[in-house]
Amino acid sequence: MEKPRFSSPCALVYNTNSGFGNSSIIHCDVLISHGQSFLCQKKQQKTRLFQPITHIRMRVSTLLVAAVLAVFAAFITADSAFDPSIMRAVNSNPKSTWKAGLNKFAAMNLNEVRQMLGAFTPAYTRYTEQQMQIIAQKQSTQDSNGNPTEFDLRQEYPDCIHPIRNQAHCGSCWAFAGSEAFSDNFCIASQGKVNVVFSPQDMVSCNWYNNGCGGGQLMLAWEYMTHTGLVPDTCMPYTSQNGTVESCPTYCVDGKTKITDVKYKMKKFTKVSPTIEFWNREKAIEDSLIAGHSIETGFSVYQDFLQYTSGVYQHVTGSFLGGHAVKIVGYGVDSKTGLKYWIVANSWGEDWGMNGFFWIKKGSNECGFEGDAYTGTPDLDHIPTH
Repeated sequence: MEKPRFSSPCALVYNTNSGFGNSSIIHCDVLISHGQSFLCQKKQQKTRLFQPITHIRMRVSTLLVAAVLAVFAAFITADSAFDPSIMRAVNSNPKSTWKAGLNKFAAMNLNEVRQMLGAFTPAYTRYTEQQMQIIAQKQSTQDSNGNPTEFDLRQEYPDCIHPIRNQAHCGSCWAFAGSEAFSDNFCIASQGKVNVVFSPQDMVSCNWYNNGCGGGQLMLAWEYMTHTGLVPDTCMPYTSQNGTVESCPTYCVDGKTKITDVKYKMKKFTKVSPTIEFWNREKAIEDSLIAGHSIETGFSVYQDFLQYTSGVYQHVTGSFLGGHAVKIVGYGVDSKTGLKYWIVANSWGEDWGMNGFFWIKKGSNECGFEGDAYTGTPDLDHIPTH
């Protein structure tokens, strides 16, 4: 007879052999905890059970995790995006500030992942020790930067920060993060009167400065949104999920409305990150967020980032895969580690990270995160009437 498991507070299920589904049930009138064991009282008959519930649950959980890992291990190749050694390196380190886990990237290879990384950025890691010393010296001369320690656009403007989207198998992150920040900023600046989700497909198909699913430069994306503008998502829905790019249309999907008649534009765009005075980047991004601007930024993606599930991300191990663009919506301080972090919306769907969001270490230019940030001011004087 094997050790028992519990099916309800007052019922014990015994597996009578090693198979699944062959069981017998003993119903208890009273289940009594007694130290490290339990008493099943049934009509004055007592059965002593020597296996604590918590131990049983831990054992089952461990076996399930081991079984899942074993299944994935059978499919892992040299080019697999999932590397079990990365998960172990992150999760076994007591000083780690984030958790790694299984997600949809376990079913993908590295080439498929690289195709999704469409921001043209080099392989950054973080500020050097000398740069961090300069930042500390500059900050020591200031009593305070005057900003709150935590700020979240989702709380300040809950109706204007739009849901997580999914770029799928196309290197269009630069278009997604840009159009999402564009959408948020229009809503905030108009006090909710222009609450439109703008089309990333517009830039993927029509922005000749960039390269569609093959990637793009953030500055050129913001130039396009300023000089040419974007149409609503309802006019030009996203169609490049499989990596193919349709030609730029003349009309919206209704076949009647010209896309030139429904273009929304930025009045101007700004590179938020100072190029030379790198010690001011953190405050500059904070200031822009507090002023009511979502921000697009690019950073270097390493293989460990794919396995992110929670916590404050810092690069630990794994090879460089490419550049990626995302949207910054706030910042805060982790209560567990005391680390400052940026709150970031990704475009890999809600089934990745923390419901599509992630935190990344703030103030150290982690993976180049603070070096190439952009935002813009909407043109509210020329809003399409269609």
